[in-house]
Formats: sequence, structure tokens, C-alpha cells
Amino acid sequence: MENGFIKLGVSPDIIKAIEEMGFVTPTMVQERTIPLVLRKEDLIVMSKTGSGKTGAFGIPMLQMIDTQVEGPQALILTPTRELAVQVDSDIKLMSKYQKVETSVVYGQHNIETEIRELKKGASIITGTPGRVFDHLQKRTLVTKNIRFLVLDEADRMLDMGFIDQVVKIIKLVPRNRITMLFSATMPTEIKRLSSAYMKEPVVVELESDSMTVDSTEQVYYRVNINEKRLQLDRLLKVEQPESCLVFCNTRYEVDRVSMFLRNKGYFVDSIHGANSQGSRLKTIEKIKSGTLQVMVATDVAARGLHIEDLNLVINYDVPQEKDSYVHRIGRTGRAGKAGKAITLVTSQDIMSLYEIEEHVNALIKEEELPTDEEVRQAISKADGKWANLKAPRPQEHISRNKNQGNAKPHQHNAAKPNTNYRSSHAQNAKQGNKPVSVKNKPVQSDRPKTVNVKPEAEKQFSPKPVINEKKESAATRIPPVEKSAVNEFKQKINRNYRPQKAYQRSKVEPPKKKTLFERVSGLMKNKK
Repeated sequence: MENGFIKLGVSPDIIKAIEEMGFVTPTMVQERTIPLVLRKEDLIVMSKTGSGKTGAFGIPMLQMIDTQVEGPQALILTPTRELAVQVDSDIKLMSKYQKVETSVVYGQHNIETEIRELKKGASIITGTPGRVFDHLQKRTLVTKNIRFLVLDEADRMLDMGFIDQVVKIIKLVPRNRITMLFSATMPTEIKRLSSAYMKEPVVVELESDSMTVDSTEQVYYRVNINEKRLQLDRLLKVEQPESCLVFCNTRYEVDRVSMFLRNKGYFVDSIHGANSQGSRLKTIEKIKSGTLQVMVATDVAARGLHIEDLNLVINYDVPQEKDSYVHRIGRTGRAGKAGKAITLVTSQDIMSLYEIEEHVNALIKEEELPTDEEVRQAISKADGKWANLKAPRPQEHISRNKNQGNAKPHQHNAAKPNTNYRSSHAQNAKQGNKPVSVKNKPVQSDRPKTVNVKPEAEKQFSPKPVINEKKESAATRIPPVEKSAVNEFKQKINRNYRPQKAYQRSKVEPPKKKTLFERVSGLMKNKK
């Protein structure tokens, strides 16, 4: 089979590298974008998530990089640290047979390490706007030779409040450059940015009826709000994906769901904004290598994260923003592969789901929740890392307890001893036994018997006062002190104590201050 990148004018070194990555046929966005970049055109590319945008700007950039020029020649801005690391990793693989150095800079990373990497002479720099701007202020990132500027996921940068920093970076980059702007959506402010800082850009908009990838099957299930985690467990047992990404709206819900799945025996880890960058990268590597079954995350992982064989995305919470739905389900069904997106919808979320359907211009199909028999059959056929699955609770138990908060297993009442004296008397009467009177029954007690003592005898038994017969010596005896001396001592140790003046102690009115006229007239009298 002939490699489709040859027709686009891609060099043999790059073709060899991308063949090893498993890419032989270019995607639609790559077919339309690569020739335009090789002709040095500014681009605005509107395409779906997972359509191969990294290759669309990475392949032509690598071909046009001049290895004889020192310093950075390309700057790629991404909204998140995870996307920056992902893009840098992909470009490293594409440049395997070229002498092109790359580097990545982002927040919560050692800036001194980044400065040393930049001094080595990286040609392509990928980073988040905040950290790139820090390097520009420190003058550790030289911009005089930059010929390519890429704004990846520009709409996300706008949502996260990075647009002001992006504008400052654009102003510090040479004007004689090729600017490429990639985004799944195109808000008004992004259009203003492109018209202000781009030179007659060519707009590449892929024709599609919907904003989502066609190879992704989209379904939703109606669930009660108090049984979402239990139904998530049942769906995972039925689907048994190679790897799965579960999205929640908040950090608290991410920790709650991941703990629930861990207790159920799943290999699960979580990722959200409170995790350190090292922890997040380790979790991403785990799911890429296949050691995890499920990764639970907030929308921090919804952009640019590419995971091989990620064939299932579950929206545990309906996203609060309509565009977030596009980017969430864009993690599956990438590069033409099949994928599935499941959304758990409560009665409070149904209107939000209808709005998402209108926004993406696609019908999301409703399906029935799996029955107990379907779950049992799926568990019996499980193999690989899904082999040791435990049978979940029956569906009837979940629906029976749906009004009691989180569904709890039914607890049968243990047999209790009969403590009703009336019923025991009735039973004895039927059997012909005489009931035992509680009043007449002798009471056996370990308590000592109390003796009533008459008032006259009480005097005889009254204890004598204990007198300390030890006499004090003359050396230890304290002489008596007058009360006035004690009071004076207490006043001195008091922090707020201020010594009173004579007229205050004697309660005499203080002397009145003379006016200037009275003092001058007094001086005149003395002179006379």
C-alpha cells in the first residue's frame, strides 16, 4: 500500500518515522493543511477533536526547520500541561530521523531544568502560555529566530483566561512568521485575535453535519441520582473496555467515584487539578501502558490527551459547558478508530442533554440499563484483566432502596429475645404454668445493706477532724503581712498599672491650664 503522505510532499525521513507510529494514510485535516503550510500560508483550522491536528502542523514544521540556525524556530502554545507534554512527545517521534531538538515548558515544573534545556538549543518549544511568558520575561527564551507560531486548542485557552497572556506573547514574537490557529470551535474573540495578528489567513473548515467524530457511538442511560455509582459499576462489567475514561465535574466527585471503584476491585486511578504534575503524568502513563482499567478525571484531561485503544468514555456527570462534551468524547474514536461514549443522565440533567444535542447537531440515543442476566453473562465470559469480576447487587435491590440515599444492601432483622412480659405471662397461662410475680420475687443484689442511724447515735459515729500534728519550725513560719503592702505589690505586678499622681490619690481636682492671655497678663504684672 502506497503511503498517502508522499503525495503531500513530505520528506522521506518524516514518512519513515510516522510509518513506525502506525500512520500511512493522512486524515482529512492533514490532507488540506500540510500543503498550505509548506506554501507558508497563515491558517485557521476548525476541525473535530481527534482529527489529527498535531500531525497537521507538526509534519510541515519539521520539514521546514533549518537545523543550521541556532535557537528556537517554532513555538507551540497549548492550554494544559498534559496537552503540552503530549504534543512534545508526538513531535519527538515524528523527528526520530532528523537532527531536531524539542523542549517542553509548563507550570509546576522545575524552571531551572527548563532553562538548561533551552540553553542546549531546542528548535521547537511547546508550552503553556503562563510558563512561556515567564521565560520571555526572564529572557531565557530567545524569540528572534521564531518562524512558526501555533495556537493549539485556542478556544480552550480563551475559556481558561489565557487570552491576555497569548496576546502578549504574540507581540513579542517576530512579525515575519507563519501563524496557525487550531480549534474545535471558533468563538468571536478568537476571530478578533486572528484578524488582528494574522496575515490573510486561509480558513480550513472540515464539512460535517455534527461537531463530534462520526466513528464514536453516543448513547445515554437514565439513572436515579442516588444510584449512579452502582449503575456505573454494572455498565463497566458489561462493556469491559480495554481502557476507560470516566469524567466528573468536580474534584470531590472524582475522588468519591475512584474510591468506590477501587473498593469494588478495579484497577483505577484519578487525575484532577489538585494532583501534582508528576502524579498526573504517572497516571497517564499507567493508562497508556494498559495497567489501569479505569481513569477518573475532571475536564483537565479532556483536551489533547491521546490514549491508544481508549474505546470507552463515560460522562458520569453531564458536562456543565456544551463544548466540554465535544472534547470529552473526543478522547475516543480518534484517527478513525471506533469508540463509544456513554452519558449517565438524571432527571435534573435531561434538559442539559437536549441542549448538547442541539449544540453538536447529533442525536444521542437512549438505551435501557443492563439487566441482571446480561451482567451475569458478561461476568461469566470475562477474560484478561476483567477475569476476576464480582457479581454486583441485583437490579431489584437498587430500585428498592432508591429513596434511601445511596443504595444499601438489605439487612434482615436478627432474632431478638422476647422482652415483653405481658406476652410471656400469656404464654405461661396457656401452658398451665403459674406466672411469677415480679413484685413478690426476692431480689438478690451485691449491694451492702444500708443501716438507718438515729440522730442521737449520729453524734457518736461522727468522724473527728483530722489535725496535722506536725509543728512548723521557726525558719518555715511566714510572718504576717499588712493588707496595704499586699495591695501595693499586686498593683505593681499588674501590667496595666500606672502610678497615680498626687491629686488623683487625694481626689483633688487637677489644676486648670492657663490660657495664653492669662499667662501674658501675669508676666506683665510681675514686671510692674
